[in-house]
Amino acid sequence: MRAAMAAELEGKPISAQGNPNQWADRGKNRIQFSYDAYAEVERWWVSGGRKQIEELAHAETPLRTRL
Repeated sequence: MRAAMAAELEGKPISAQGNPNQWADRGKNRIQFSYDAYAEVERWWVSGGRKQIEELAHAETPLRTRL
């Protein structure tokens, strides 16, 4: 972050890839935010998530809450 601030103050251009400022790094942003959350949930549901939820619903020991 310091390197990004120093370069900004000096007016030096910083490449978007490997940018010391994590919010300006296009590669990191693409990895972190460029996915379809609904598609990921559907993939989890089909690959065993539904079975896990059904097993929890039919468990012998009920879940206890602090309400």
